[in-house]
Amino acid sequence: MDCDRLKRLVKTWYSQVQEETMAPARMVTFMRQHIAECTICLGDLFVRQEVEKIIEVILPANKLRPAESDEPDDDEEDDSPRRTDDDEDEDETEDEEDDEDEDEDEDF
Repeated sequence: MDCDRLKRLVKTWYSQVQEETMAPARMVTFMRQHIAECTICLGDLFVRQEVEKIIEVILPANKLRPAESDEPDDDEEDDSPRRTDDDEDEDETEDEEDDEDEDEDEDF
C-alpha cells in the first residue's frame, strides 16, 4: 500500500470498528471510496488486493459475499407456524362436539 493517507485512515477506522463506534461495512465503504478517488491508490496495482484482505479480517464470514439466491438454506429454520397432526385431531374433536350439541337442540 503506497498511500500513507489510506494507511492512516485504515488504522483510525479499524480502531473505531474495534471500539464498536463504526460498523465494519461502513469501513469497507470508506476504503473502497478512497481507493476509487485517490490518485496514489489509483496508481497502486496491489491496493485492491490489500483492501480485500482487510475486508476479510473485519467483516463476518456471512457478510463477505451476498447470497446467490433468496431461497433459505436447509440449515436455517423456518419460523412460520406449521399445522401438526395434533392440531387437526383437536379440530375434529371440536367439530364432533358441535354436532352433538346441534342434535340435542333438535330433540326439543
